[in-house]
Amino acid sequence: MRITISAEGLNPEKLLRAAAAEGIRLRQIRREEGRRFGAEVSIWHLARLRAIAEGSGFVLEERSVGPLVFAARRLRARWTLAASMLLCAAMVSVSSRVLLCVQIDHAGKEEAAVRSVLRDAGAVPGQMLSCLSSDRLRAQLEYALPGLAFAGVRFAGSTMIVDCRPAVEPQTVGADGKALDIVAARDGVVTRIWALSGTPLVEPGEAVHAGQVLIRGEERTQQGQTSAVRAQGEVMARVWTRGDASARLYTDSVVETGRMRRRVTMKTPWGSRTLTEAEPFESQSIDVREEPVCGLYLPVVRITETFVENSVVRMPANRADAMSTAQGAAERIAKNNCPINARILDKWVDYSMIDNEFVYATVVLEYEQDIASRL
Repeated sequence: MRITISAEGLNPEKLLRAAAAEGIRLRQIRREEGRRFGAEVSIWHLARLRAIAEGSGFVLEERSVGPLVFAARRLRARWTLAASMLLCAAMVSVSSRVLLCVQIDHAGKEEAAVRSVLRDAGAVPGQMLSCLSSDRLRAQLEYALPGLAFAGVRFAGSTMIVDCRPAVEPQTVGADGKALDIVAARDGVVTRIWALSGTPLVEPGEAVHAGQVLIRGEERTQQGQTSAVRAQGEVMARVWTRGDASARLYTDSVVETGRMRRRVTMKTPWGSRTLTEAEPFESQSIDVREEPVCGLYLPVVRITETFVENSVVRMPANRADAMSTAQGAAERIAKNNCPINARILDKWVDYSMIDNEFVYATVVLEYEQDIASRL
């Protein structure tokens, strides 16, 4: 921490030599107007330099003070404030290493038992966080409380959060005593399985087919026997759906050939008579115009039919645009086959062409779905 000072006297070199002899280092020495010069000095050498200056007949003034020097002087003037700040910093440092709160979620009736197990394990407010292990606490909870289906322990700052899921009592089977299994509703690859009751028969990463038993409706009792239960649980798996669509690789446009024929007919309330006959073309466009014949007392209308021959010309379409159109249509069909709000995990697109007239697109979407189905 350094301070900018200015000194004024008859012989500035005398002051500089005296300061160097006392081991005081001055930096940024610069001559100013008259007999004044400026320099930077450490705050720890300021008092000694001031004494040398007074003994040599120099006037020493402080020009500018850095923020650290200013803060140090303010803290020295208010030592109680400095002590309070140091105490607060120490308390914050200690509190970040100490367990201050234990939060237990979803434990239900088992909350008192969970607190008892944590207290026996030393997980109480005031314990050092370095002495606690989330894996060890979770294992102790699962071992001491068989009524819990799941126990998770994590730390958020100085708070320990314990998330417990009580086990669900298995529902009894019907009067016939048969077990009720959970089977796969469709083919897929299992990603996770959560069995509330029953015995899981598959593991994550295993491919299953529709109708395969995922959770068998039986459990082993404490006496080592097997009892029939109603299997309950959730089995998430990656499943697939597909959509197929096609698009033409050509476009048909109608072009006029230039040939034209005209038929004229006179129409009255008692009938009509063709004045000029004309045969229509195989492919044509027709323009009909009706004009009243003026100057006569009877209502007579002249009907003029103009036949314009045209032909259909097939033009090749842009292949990239056709493939994009087919893919978009196939993807819409595949998404319509997915459940609402399904999260798409992956997508595959395959193209094929037949006789260069159509391009066919197949889109396969992969998403995650609960495939558990009870028989």
